[in-house]
Amino acid sequence: MTYTEYEAKFKVRDHGEIERALVKLGASLIDQVFEEDHYIDLYPCIDLKKRDEVLRIRITRNSSNRVSGELTYKGPKKFKDLKVRDEISIEIGDPFKLLDIFGRLGFKNRYVIRKQRKIYRLGTYKIFLDTVESLGRFVEIEVEGVKTASEFVSKIEKLKNIINISGVNIVKSYLELWLEERGKKYSGEKS
Repeated sequence: MTYTEYEAKFKVRDHGEIERALVKLGASLIDQVFEEDHYIDLYPCIDLKKRDEVLRIRITRNSSNRVSGELTYKGPKKFKDLKVRDEISIEIGDPFKLLDIFGRLGFKNRYVIRKQRKIYRLGTYKIFLDTVESLGRFVEIEVEGVKTASEFVSKIEKLKNIINISGVNIVKSYLELWLEERGKKYSGEKS
């Protein structure tokens, strides 16, 4: 099933104050996970970079040490100043075998982004406290049930104020930030 993902991301120095605010508001800790995102390059068949699309295999290890996998296609961003894009995801039983299949077909696993993530739920909000390897700490917020970008922005601003997050919404993905830090661009660059 395709759905449109509305997501806001903010770089933070520390998660402590935000986490205390979430707990005080009654947010529930859903899980603590380690995620490894493998971005697959389908070039020369399809130039996903040029099309602003992504194919990702996510390997997740949860707090019980259970490993799960997910294959996700992310379509192009719909707005310049908001991270809104269509997304299609499916669970995969053995993500390592899927990585092997892509590799044997000649499609290389180009980039790997690793992060520690705490996942909280507060009503229609899903809040992710991420520590991304070599990038730092971030808070990502998703809001379920929003139908428009303006409704999403309004709800994000409300939560931002309540849990004391400052700064501007980062529209770039962790992959784009990671590449930018290394002097590369994701969109349109062959490497």
